[in-house]
Amino acid sequence: MSVTSRPLIQVCKPTGEPDAPPKQLAPRLQSLRGARVALLDNGKEFSEDVINAIGTVLKHELGVKEVRVWDKQFPAKGAPFIAELAASCDAVITGVGH
Repeated sequence: MSVTSRPLIQVCKPTGEPDAPPKQLAPRLQSLRGARVALLDNGKEFSEDVINAIGTVLKHELGVKEVRVWDKQFPAKGAPFIAELAASCDAVITGVGH
């Protein structure tokens, strides 16, 4: 009986150390009632449907004062308006589609 040589399998673990320190999270709102909420449509398939449904619930069931939708148009594209978005709202929800 002969022994067949098998190729070695190398397993790589694609993790490493972060190159930036962790950021502190923003404080949580006590309530959404009366808040200004930005909805960021990330441009994925069906994200518009998700965003519209969330906006309806926020206004009609949770008492959000203002809902404003921002549209990136493409998931991998940056949001050049991010500073304006942050300054104009109390909370942000990003939409994920399909």
